[in-house]
Amino acid sequence: MFNKYQISLLIVIIAIGNAFSQAPLNPYGTNNISRIDSLTQILLSTIPSHSPVSFQDLKYQNSKEFEEKMKQLGSTIPFEYNRLVEQHIRYFMGYGDAYFNQIHERMKLYFPIFESILDKNGLPTELKYISVIESNLNPSAISWCGATGLWQFMPYTGKLMGMRIGFPCDDRKSILSSTQKACEYFTNSQSIFNNWLMSIASYNCGPGNVQKAIRRSGGKTDFWGILPFLPKETQNYVPKFIAVAYVLNFTEKGKNELFNKQSTILAPTKIDSTLHLGKISEYLGSQHNLLALNQELLNNNTGLANNNIILMPYLASMKFIDEFDSASFYSHFTNTLTSGHYRSPYSYPKTTIHASKYSHQRSYRSMHTVKKSQTLGTIARMYGISVAQLKAYNHLRSDRLQIGQRLITKKK
Repeated sequence: MFNKYQISLLIVIIAIGNAFSQAPLNPYGTNNISRIDSLTQILLSTIPSHSPVSFQDLKYQNSKEFEEKMKQLGSTIPFEYNRLVEQHIRYFMGYGDAYFNQIHERMKLYFPIFESILDKNGLPTELKYISVIESNLNPSAISWCGATGLWQFMPYTGKLMGMRIGFPCDDRKSILSSTQKACEYFTNSQSIFNNWLMSIASYNCGPGNVQKAIRRSGGKTDFWGILPFLPKETQNYVPKFIAVAYVLNFTEKGKNELFNKQSTILAPTKIDSTLHLGKISEYLGSQHNLLALNQELLNNNTGLANNNIILMPYLASMKFIDEFDSASFYSHFTNTLTSGHYRSPYSYPKTTIHASKYSHQRSYRSMHTVKKSQTLGTIARMYGISVAQLKAYNHLRSDRLQIGQRLITKKK
């Protein structure tokens, strides 16, 4: 019997699940995601290995052999083998080399992040393969029914789970936020079903439909027992998940030369919310495509980033942190507007004077207008002065500022 807490939680999960509808897997076509250039070997030894354990021609496969192989993953998810799973393995292996090359490239980019967040939430890291069947690991993916992002959240479901959806920010496109919300969903559904295959099924059709299938089956509590009573798409969803996990680990399709190369390390980086994403990307260099890694910021306004954190390639993050307080850094950002837009480097106002390339001495405008989220510290750093100087110039007794407030930044 459910206690009051479980009943309340079930109601919330069913409400979420009834709105949950995922996009079917389609072979990779012509849509591409911008490739992030590879980094150096720094921290390479700390990256989880995704190399297949071994390879086996499917025609020699049997149920016992399959399950023994899958046990090598060390997962708490029961990867069972049957005729339906075999059909999906054969179908998935029929995809062309171009598809698998792209999938492997995306796995190198996103799987370390998925694994870190899943592990932090105490969940099996093999749940990362859900994103493969949902979106082909494409954060820009939008299904025919409006499901969006790596984990294909529907608008209503996303809002119900606290995600920001619509201009100027769509958390469903966030690599970090959407993965965390997927983890929350799996945590909640697992607390109801205590069965990973059922929880995975509920991600596709919602907990309500899984509960209905349990009742129609006469109270069976395993996925294969309720399978005939689930929606048709969900009947194939879990076997498809098992097939993808198997193929990407134990077949020749899982073998890819990309895994012999260094992984791209992505680093969550805390930033000044007054800086525009496009301007940061411009400063760090075009090879660091920050716009592709932070697609949730629809107008590139970093002030909307959760906890002021964005994703950067590791070396770009190190450069950003190392040069944050430098004169050249703030010279570059002199014209950044905190509204989320910035001026083209080819149309700077005549009143703006940049730092000399031969000296750290700069000329500053004498006044500054306070923008949203700016503090005395960020403003002082912009003009190369201390907070104490800034407060003295303006006879300030507290650190509180108001938007639109005018501050003296240099004594004449």
